[in-house]
Amino acid sequence: MDASPPVTAGAHERKDGTTINATNRSRVSGRILLLPGLVTLGLMLLAVSLALGVAAVAGVARGARATADRLVSRPGPAPAGATVTESMRIETGAMDGHPGWPLYTSATGALLPGVAWTVHQDGIVVIKITSYDDGTAPLMGVQAQLYDHVRGTLGGTELVDGKTVAWVPNQQIAHTFTVPALGLNLPVPAAPTGGTVTVVARFTPERAGVFVWQCYAPCGSADSGMGGPMSAMGFMEGKVRVIA
Repeated sequence: MDASPPVTAGAHERKDGTTINATNRSRVSGRILLLPGLVTLGLMLLAVSLALGVAAVAGVARGARATADRLVSRPGPAPAGATVTESMRIETGAMDGHPGWPLYTSATGALLPGVAWTVHQDGIVVIKITSYDDGTAPLMGVQAQLYDHVRGTLGGTELVDGKTVAWVPNQQIAHTFTVPALGLNLPVPAAPTGGTVTVVARFTPERAGVFVWQCYAPCGSADSGMGGPMSAMGFMEGKVRVIA
């Protein structure tokens, strides 16, 4: 008499003699059907991750390009004894998408985050500043007596739109270009609305070194006008280098 256990209805015998019933078969089939879904889901998540990574890299690249577009590769100094012209311009914060943050740039609008320019000691330097800022920032207190006058230039004067002046009335001042260690001060009047004003001066640096330049007109943020760009390198403050 055969002592083998009875086979459940719906069960099938394997080659090894064991059996698989309908319940087990459905479980196996479910696992087989689930695998392609998991693979597909994994591929979808991988694609999303790659897309986000590419977008992030592209965003960083765009930001880097936007900054690089405004940076400038400064040429080396002219030969010793040559008269050189260093041109800059003053942009309003609104022009740069940052209201309340005016800034000095190169003549082409490039940022000046480090040394603005390098010149030779005892050479003649022509400074040309074109300002687009039509707002005034009168000097306060004792500064009005120090920085409304032209100082340190040849002849003690500057040209304002071609007119020779030795000072700018305080109520008309928008900015200054001041290098205290070189005794240089150029007051810059407000530009006409929608226009520009150009200041030109000549000076001879008598000391070698790296010197800080600043704007002493309260053209920045805060109630005093001395916040924000006033103490931010590359805005209303920077450096110039004089080599022997």
